[in-house]
This record gives sequence, C-alpha cells and structure tokens, in this order.
Amino acid sequence: MLNVGIIGCGSIARQRHAAEYTHNGNTTIAGVFDVFPARAEAMANDFGGKVYDTVEELIADPTIDAVSVCVANAFHAPITIDALNHGKHVLCEKPMAITRKDCEDMLLAAEKSGKRLLIDHNQRITPAHRKAREIIASGELGRVISFAATFGHKGPEMWSADQSANTWFFKKNAAAFGSMADLGIHKIDLMRYLIGSDVKNVFSRLATLDKKFPDGTPIEVDDNSVEILTFENGALGTVT
Repeated sequence: MLNVGIIGCGSIARQRHAAEYTHNGNTTIAGVFDVFPARAEAMANDFGGKVYDTVEELIADPTIDAVSVCVANAFHAPITIDALNHGKHVLCEKPMAITRKDCEDMLLAAEKSGKRLLIDHNQRITPAHRKAREIIASGELGRVISFAATFGHKGPEMWSADQSANTWFFKKNAAAFGSMADLGIHKIDLMRYLIGSDVKNVFSRLATLDKKFPDGTPIEVDDNSVEILTFENGALGTVT
C-alpha cells in the first residue's frame, strides 16, 4: 500500500487525484496540505489523511511514500525537487514547470533519487486514445501526415476552487502561461503519443482576447493560443 500526500487541495486535486486515489486499491491518502487551511481540512474530512501545517512538514514525513503536486504552475519545480530529494515518488500536474531549466532540474532530481517522476498528461490513458494509438501504430490506416486538435472550455474561473476571475490561473507570477499551458499542452502531448514522434519545431501565437479581472483589466496570461507543429517524422498540424 502506497501512502500518498496531496499538496494543493483545489478542484483538480479533489476531483481527480483524491477521488482516484480513493478508488485505487493500492493507495491511501495519508496527508494533505494547502496554503488555505480550510481547503486542506475539507479534503481531509472527505477523503481522509492528516492535515499538515506546511508543505515542508508533509514532504519530510518518512511515512509518506509519494506526493501529488497540485499547486500553481510556478511552484511545480521547487516542490517536486524537494519531494524527490526526500525520497518521494512524485505525480506532478501539468505543465511540468515554467522553464526548460526547471524541467531539466526536476529530471536530474528524479535520476539522483531513483524515484519515479510522472507528469499528469492523462489523455494518454483514455481508452479511446489508446485504441487510436494502436490503430495508427499498426499502419492499417497509413501514416499520419497532418492533424488538427482543439481544446477549450469556459475558463478556470468557472471550475477552479477560487470560483472567481481572481484565480491564480490568470496571474503571470503564479501561472506563467494561460490556455496554452492549461489546455494546449494536453493536445500537444496527445499528438506526440498518437503519432509516435516528437516535435521538431513549433510556431506559437498567444493572445489575451476575452478574459478580464473583476476590475475590467485584461488577465495577465493568454486565453487563446494557436500552435503550428512539425514533428520529426514529418507530420504537420495545429493545436488551438
């Protein structure tokens, strides 16, 4: 049985991580932490586990085997690296981090620790996507030469724990990126998985066209994005 600690108790932690750990016969939620104590208390009441006063306390606890990192994007790297250095397996929400160096440092920490580091690109495990991958890999339909992927929803202010346009998702210092890193990254990874090739080059256009803070000023990150991707195997496509 794996004892799991959940760091960050917002909507994704509650609806996906905690819910799925609860239904997994090999995991137990042993601890939770959130910068808003009431969220951590609510999570513990609903799913079990000890409420920790600090993230450092949770990570240092030797009874915790693995952690889910469900915090704002800017904090993915430091928390993940600290957890790996303390001998924990890590499931980190996407995006992996906000800079390439942060990503490389996370990989290095995982290598040194010998623990598993997983990034939550969950569209790879959808049954329909796995079947599509199988069909494409078989060559039955020929090779993929072009694709178009689109992903959108009403916005994080509608479903995040904040339930407000003041959500961290809209703030540059916490999120770094907007729709591209929240939604587009899912489809970019899915195309890599389905096509079986890595991205060779990319052209990206990010824009803030619609979303506003409560005071009427535009949010600090993109709410729309377009990417043109060329893959190493020659496939060409768009992600919006």
